[in-house]
Amino acid sequence: MYLSITHKDNLQPFSDLENIVRQINRSPGKIYLLHGHSSVFTTCLMIGGAIRQQIAVVDGSMRFNSYLHSNVAKTLHILPKQLLQKTYITRSFTAFQTESAITTKLPRFLKQTHCPMVIVLGLLGTYYDEQVKPHECRQSLLRIIHTFRELTTQNIHILIADVEVPNPPLGKHGLFSLIRDSADIVLIIKPNNYEPNLITSRI
Repeated sequence: MYLSITHKDNLQPFSDLENIVRQINRSPGKIYLLHGHSSVFTTCLMIGGAIRQQIAVVDGSMRFNSYLHSNVAKTLHILPKQLLQKTYITRSFTAFQTESAITTKLPRFLKQTHCPMVIVLGLLGTYYDEQVKPHECRQSLLRIIHTFRELTTQNIHILIADVEVPNPPLGKHGLFSLIRDSADIVLIIKPNNYEPNLITSRI
């Protein structure tokens, strides 16, 4: 759909990137979930860069790095420094930090800084920590989803990039389904001839 990696550092935009960005720009705020192929994380950054506006990124799985983001900028024919200056990044290392970053810090930040899009990389990453009990995970994620819903009423788009863990810790099999069912639009990326292929599973 959006991004293929033909060489180690050579990123290529997908043919329908402009159509997806146009759809996002002209529609009210929605929650998107991109999952499937591991390129979902880079895909979300590609979308964020393509809207040519400020974006907020919450990284819960250490997926963001300035080197990759610079390559995305070059692919979109944007100066890397210019794109990085429009990207506000926060990282979380625990489930508590993830919830705090999204439910407390993010709304406060968005009141001060206009960002029409929030990208969440690896939302569930910190929740698979076995020290966090399953019922605590669910309650925390429900509070996060509530915050996402409130942000969409302000015409802010939420892009969640994640991959479904094949063998999650005991009691946490339903976490991915919880996020998937809360999304307005679910996009699945599957590899097709070395190029991720987008499948819309629900709109």
